[in-house]
Amino acid sequence: MGGGTIKEAKIGPVLGLFRGIGWLMVHTVHRPKLCGSKPALDKPTIFAIRHVGLMDPVILMSQYPYHLLHPLVAVDYYEKNAFTRFFYPAVGCIPIDRKNSSREWMDHAGAALDKGESIVIAPEGKRNKTGEGLLPFKCGAAYLAAHTGAQIIPVYNKFWKFPRRYRLAIGNPVQLDPVPEDGPTSEWAHAQTDRIRQAVAALAPLVGD
Repeated sequence: MGGGTIKEAKIGPVLGLFRGIGWLMVHTVHRPKLCGSKPALDKPTIFAIRHVGLMDPVILMSQYPYHLLHPLVAVDYYEKNAFTRFFYPAVGCIPIDRKNSSREWMDHAGAALDKGESIVIAPEGKRNKTGEGLLPFKCGAAYLAAHTGAQIIPVYNKFWKFPRRYRLAIGNPVQLDPVPEDGPTSEWAHAQTDRIRQAVAALAPLVGD
């Protein structure tokens, strides 16, 4: 599970239309500036991104236009109305229920990783509306990496307000400890989550925070 080889995106007409609209919006309104270099995608990846705005996953996706990235979206947004129930699946989002411990999202994410695609997850679990530092991280990214073998790449973005340019930094893969023989324990997951959070925070100076 999750051991696929990275591949370029095969984009159908609906996804292509939405990606084109998103690209135009991002580069007209947000005008993203990548601070530092970015790693090439040579294997399925879990992007652990700071969550300061609704467009964060779209802007990250614009940095890898030839690959399929699947953002995780809270199920209350995913199922909010008829449009969101059409839009989010059409652009490849995966619903995650923040109110219970269901791991159905992990099965869908693992299937995407196994096909050579990538996942965008916000470990803070909700939007950081103040833009101050990082909120506490949840362990979902660590558990997903343990079950799939996918690498985790940290992403830090500066709190954005129009008309400023959106600034982001993409780090190198986080080196996690080996998964225990009996599977990822809570202690292991929390230790790796701390490591992921530190890797995201370490990118802050690159964007000017």
